[in-house]
Formats: sequence, structure tokens, C-alpha cells
Amino acid sequence: MSRIVLIISIITMLYSVQSYSSTLEPKDGVRPMGMSAFSAVADDINAISWNPAGLALMLNQEATAIYAPLYGFDSGMKQSHLAYAYPTGKWGTIGLDYSSINYGDMDWRDQSGKDLGSFSRKDYSIYASYGINLIDSFSIGTSIGITSVKMSMEDSVTGLGFDIGALYTIASRASIGLFAENLGGVNADNKEIAGQRVKLGGAVSVINKPNMGLTFALDIDEQQRKFDTLYLGAEWSAFSPSAFFAKRKIQERFFSLQKYEGVADYTEGLPEKTSKISLLIRGGIKKRIVIDEPLRYSGGFCIKYAISPKMSVRFEHAFELHPYLDTTQRFAIGLEMGKMVYEK
Repeated sequence: MSRIVLIISIITMLYSVQSYSSTLEPKDGVRPMGMSAFSAVADDINAISWNPAGLALMLNQEATAIYAPLYGFDSGMKQSHLAYAYPTGKWGTIGLDYSSINYGDMDWRDQSGKDLGSFSRKDYSIYASYGINLIDSFSIGTSIGITSVKMSMEDSVTGLGFDIGALYTIASRASIGLFAENLGGVNADNKEIAGQRVKLGGAVSVINKPNMGLTFALDIDEQQRKFDTLYLGAEWSAFSPSAFFAKRKIQERFFSLQKYEGVADYTEGLPEKTSKISLLIRGGIKKRIVIDEPLRYSGGFCIKYAISPKMSVRFEHAFELHPYLDTTQRFAIGLEMGKMVYEK
């Protein structure tokens, strides 16, 4: 009963808080862009900025580098991203993230439309995250960082932000996630750097075979005390089981076997991977609720290759079709390294 009360208390606190995003918009991450919905899926390095509670599900060290031409290659807007996460096992996972957006040169006009020349703008954020399993299948996480906005005709403004998230796994096949972006707000010089958002999501793995997996996800977010946007996504894996299911199953077995001595391998019951290559296909839909805006479609893929039992490299791509602007593309290269945290 005490565990249930604790879970309800934390979820209530998360949902009741009024928050402001400490990360740059659009948010970084290739897998989250391809799937659209991600707050309950978060179980890799993307959890740093999408729900830090998911860091507790990571099995290996991960590093990633991302490049994204925003709204088309000719827009002049570019986003760069570097991140690293280190799982310690029972003591949780720590992550570091750096992201920057260069908006390039933009026209500056007054209210009458008079040309006042051009200006440039550069934003960056840097923050640290931590996620840990609180009780068995329930994890919490937090991030702290700074976001800075620099315009050529003004002094830069910098704000400090805090994020907090929760993730609950049900029988290794489903998760519920709740993520509040920045408690108290990121404000500097009486300016709001980013808008408020609280996101609630669910995800379920419906196919779990040695050479195939399929996961569906759903998110809804709140901005300014109103439900704002609905997200729906899916991830299909070929030549490998569902990572969503495998990570949760390994963790479930590990925590169960901690209660007993001499019980067999915690990976027992997992679909066994038979190939060094994994292919993941992702797709998503985003729909604004508060305004009449066309659907936004996203998609992408990931090719992952196991160089050795303790080293894998992956290449990822994602895109999002904007109803009025050109398509945003994201490209990433990442590494998974080291032995699994639960290996002796």
C-alpha cells in the first residue's frame, strides 16, 4: 500500500506543476522525432531530454552526435547535439547533453514593415540528468541545466531550468510515462525563454520475437493548463527483438532475482537475437488539439551493427513534414559500449 501511495503522490506532483522547458525547441533526438510519441518509450540516451526517468532502463554506455538542418537545407537554420550517458546499475544512470541552434541571418523589420537590416540568433543548452529505479518497475529522473539565447542586436539572456519525470513499467510489455519540463520556469531578464509543458504518455510492445518487434506509443501534452497536442507513434524492428521489451524484461528479471539466491540467468525468457545487424523503422503523427492545424507526419530508420559483444554502432535518420514549412531532417551516429550493467 505504501508503494502505491508513493507512486500516486509523485505523479500528482508532476502533473500539478506549472513548468517551462529547459531544452531548446525543437527538441533534439532522432528516435523521438521519428516516433513522435516518446515519453513512455524513453529507455536510451534520448531519455536525457525526453524523460530522464527512462535513463534507469539503460543497459550500456551510450554516446551520440546529431546534425539537423531545420525546415529544409536552404533555411540556414541548423541544430547540433552531443550527448553521453553512463549507467551504473543499482545506483542509476547519469547523462550529459549539449545542444545548439544557429538560426543564421534573418530580416529585421518594424511594425510598418520597414527594413531595419538583418540580425542573427544562436541558442544553446547544456544540462546534466540522472535517472534511477525507485522501486522495482518504477523509476524517476531529473535534469538541471541552462539555456541561453544570443541575438546580435541584444545581450544574451540565460536561464536555469529543472526537469523531472516518472516511468512505470507493467509486465515488461507496457510503460506509462509522465514528464514535467522545468519546475519554476526558465526566465531571464523578465523574458520567458521557452513555453510550459507537461507530457503524459503510454507505450506497449505488441510483437516480441527473436527477429521482429513492434511497439506503439501515445503522448498528450499540456501547455498553459490546456491539452495542446496529441502524438501517436510506432517502432518496428527487424533482425532483432524489440529493444523496448528486452530492456524492461532484463530489468524485471534482475530485480526479481535480487530477492533470491542461486536463481538462474536474469536474461532467461528473452527472445534471442540471431543477427549482428538490426533495422528499425519508425513512424509518427502529431495533431494540435487547441487550434485547427493540419496533421504533422514523421518517420525514420536506424541501422545498428554489433562490432563486438561490447560495442555497437548505429546510424539514424528522421524527418518531420511541416504543414507550412520545408521538411526538417535529422542525422545521427551513435555508439553503445561496455558490458551490460547487470553483468558480473
